[in-house]
Order: sequence, then C-alpha cells, then structure tokens
Amino acid sequence: MILEAAGVSCTYEGADVLADVTLRVSPGEFVAVAGPNGSGKSTLLRAMSRVLKPRAGRALLDGRDLFEIPARQSARAIGVVPQESPLEFDFTVEEVVLMGRAPHLERFQSEGEADRAVAREAMERTGTWDLRGRSVRDLSGGERQRVILARAFAQEPQVLLLDEPTAHLDVAYQVQVLRVARSLRDEKRTAVLATLHDLNLAAAFADRLVLLSQGRIVAFGSPGEVLTETVLRPVFGPDVVVRSHPDTGGPLVLVKP
Repeated sequence: MILEAAGVSCTYEGADVLADVTLRVSPGEFVAVAGPNGSGKSTLLRAMSRVLKPRAGRALLDGRDLFEIPARQSARAIGVVPQESPLEFDFTVEEVVLMGRAPHLERFQSEGEADRAVAREAMERTGTWDLRGRSVRDLSGGERQRVILARAFAQEPQVLLLDEPTAHLDVAYQVQVLRVARSLRDEKRTAVLATLHDLNLAAAFADRLVLLSQGRIVAFGSPGEVLTETVLRPVFGPDVVVRSHPDTGGPLVLVKP
C-alpha cells in the first residue's frame, strides 16, 4: 500500500505546526523524517495515522482519505509506534504483543495458534521473547519500547509508522530496532515511515530522507542529497560538519566541538 501526504497542514491551538507537506511512501521503502525539536515530525506521523485530522490537505492510503476508511480496516494496514504509549494495566508482555492481532480477529474471537506464532516472531525480532511472562509494569522504559514495537510488528502491517522508535534505547537496541524495520521492508515490502533525531541512523537505514524545519519540508531525497552542509547548516546551525563514513562511504554528520 502507498501512504501519502497531499498538501497536509495541521494546527495546534490556532498555530500552524505543519504547512503544505507532500510526500509518498511506497511498498518496500524506508523513509526517515528528521528535523529539530518542534519542526513538526511527530505531528506529521499523527496526521498519517488518523490521530490528528489535517486542517488542510489529505492523508491518503492507496488514494483513499484515511479519515474516510473504517478504523478497523486502517488498523489492519497501518501499524503505529508512538513516542509514548502508557501501559497502565497489569498485562504480561505476551498479552500486550497479542493485542497487535486484534484487527485480524472477528468480534469475540480469541487468538489462535497462528496468531501466537506471529506474536512470538515479533517478540523474537525485538528481543522481548524472554520477557513474555513479565508484567509490563515491571519493565524499564527501553524494554517497554521494544514491547510496543513487537505489538506493532505483530499486526503484520503493510505500512509501519515509527515515532522516534529508538528513544529510551541504548545504542545496540537502537540498531537492532532499525534493522528489524529494514528487514520488514526487505522481506515483506512493508512501507516504513520513521521520525529520527539521529541523522546518522537515518543515513544508515533510510532510502529517502525528509528534512523538516518550522513545519515545512526543506529537503527531500536520498541521505546523500539531504545530509550536506549546505542543506543542514541553515536548519541546525553553522557548526554542522559532514564527512564520508569510513566504512559505508555515506554521509557522516558531526558537530564542531
């Protein structure tokens, strides 16, 4: 499925926080959204996941307005990992991950062996299988984040939206999570749209990169096209330096000390 923003503008309390954003994420493509704090990254993902209705423009799934598609149907197609996802009840990790199967079940239908197999694969991919019997209330912030990721993966979505998926994770798990998202892109042709603070992670994993500043797209292209000093310095300041990564040859973003 193709996910599109067509001239999307969003407003909070009368102030525009996203203005005339247009982009497309196709099957088998990983698009990263980067930009300073307050640039509109999370707002864009909220608009693309039916959480926030655009003031102008439309969020589209295969050409259909997301807000006109039944919620159950969109939940089967789009998996979302928000920045914050409170888990206030005393569910086990496995129970939370199995919630990702809900859009695929009929009313009052319980999970079957096939659903449990999908949930197990999601937990193994995210390194949470060993936590399956623990209460989510007893987990660290990083462990909870990986459980929410596993729940989204268990949906088997055709489109995966990740809002700062590496938040609360150490370096090893940051890389693991993005490798999992990339594997879904490669193996199942999942369309991935992820907001990322770390420009170097975006360079390493994304096919294309959207750079936002003050709610507008200032650059959109391959990491090599977007992550240049000419593009980045007006957004992040004059101390940004871009070099070639010694192993990959791709852009490596640094800041002058």
